[in-house]
Amino acid sequence: MPAASDQYTKVEKYIYWLLLLTIAVIPLQQDVAAAMVAVTGCLGLGVAFLRRHEKRRPILPRAVQILLWLLLLVGYWSLHNSADEALSTYNFIYVVGQYTFLVWLLLHYGLGRQQRDIDELAWRDWQAWPRPLQIISVVLGMSLFVAAYGVVQHFTGVTPTEAWIDNEAFPELKTRVISTLVNPNILGGYLVLVLSLMTGLLSTVREKNWRLALGAGILLCGLCLVYTYSRGNWVAWAAAALVFCLCFCRLALLPLLGIGALGLLLAGGSVWHRLVSIFGTEDTSVALRFAYLESTLFIIEEHPWGVGWYGYQFVYPEYDFYLNNPNVIMYHCHNLLLNITAELGWQGLIVFLLLWGCIIWQAVRLARFGKSFWLRGFGSGYVMAVVGILVGGLTDHVYFNMQMGLLFWLLAMLIMLCSEFNKNLTKTVAGAEDLELSLQKKLGKLK
Repeated sequence: MPAASDQYTKVEKYIYWLLLLTIAVIPLQQDVAAAMVAVTGCLGLGVAFLRRHEKRRPILPRAVQILLWLLLLVGYWSLHNSADEALSTYNFIYVVGQYTFLVWLLLHYGLGRQQRDIDELAWRDWQAWPRPLQIISVVLGMSLFVAAYGVVQHFTGVTPTEAWIDNEAFPELKTRVISTLVNPNILGGYLVLVLSLMTGLLSTVREKNWRLALGAGILLCGLCLVYTYSRGNWVAWAAAALVFCLCFCRLALLPLLGIGALGLLLAGGSVWHRLVSIFGTEDTSVALRFAYLESTLFIIEEHPWGVGWYGYQFVYPEYDFYLNNPNVIMYHCHNLLLNITAELGWQGLIVFLLLWGCIIWQAVRLARFGKSFWLRGFGSGYVMAVVGILVGGLTDHVYFNMQMGLLFWLLAMLIMLCSEFNKNLTKTVAGAEDLELSLQKKLGKLK
């Protein structure tokens, strides 16, 4: 039995590496990510079945487990309300199946051996990092590639983005970057996520090299966010940054306002025009969004139990008061919470908010009581990301995209992994970081 257990442990290590590769692929290509999730999930289930007799301590609190299962059941039950139950069922299995696989993989393989003593961690040795921190590093590392590719697209002008530009309202706007994602707004939502995490980590890290790396990453992703010309995500990032300063780093509030004012001063005419257009309905994008929201409110009023998972598109033509064109297929409402309510009903919205609220609460606890700088930074960065998600979700629903949906559940489960990891640390961060700083000073004197 010990020999077999050691063999399974080696296989689990390979599955974990495959999980890291899967996470790296998520923002790059949707179909490849789906295949990677399926392959990694099947292999992981196979090994878990072989080790089914070994007891594992659950990562999630009982309340979160119940809410996750309840949300899954509400989604399944909603299929009976869809006008095309067969197509909705197929989409539910395909999409929710991936989310379920990823959540299970993270909870099963994302923590690994418990690290009991924070002084044992070697921050310069990536392989010695805790698994949650390795996963965070993969997420942020891939974001640099995505952002860099987007910036290159802007300067080369090779991106076909005519579908997302109203030439009559914005004649000076020629290119909106999409990088490896589907459209500029989805890319903007992705950048708000990674910018939040980088900002949270930057606020807590002390080592100069890491501060420079995170600062450079924020500048690169911020520049790419500008080139998306996604007005909703500009506002979402500004709101997230403001809340972050007020809650976690008040000393950065004045510098933030100064940088924002300087950025507006140096911004080109196309940026100014996009910002001003937020307050008007002269372009088709803004006008359509108001029409979608109005139609969705009528849908919710007449279908309080929901129109079923993936069922919005089938019922929307009946409430299309703006275009009044049955040939226009609208897959989702351009509002995150209204879309959940329209498809899953009020019960779905309540369960989702309760579940998400539990995760946010754990993030707040990490931000305040994390025993390591990266735990506090990731916790505050996630809270910042939540603000961005909610504000950006007022005018768009980028998490309808499968890549963004995978990232949403990835970060949510990472919070739970970090919370569990934090419980098992036996020393507070103060002692460890002071020891590290004193060692650095001694080494400097010896040189």
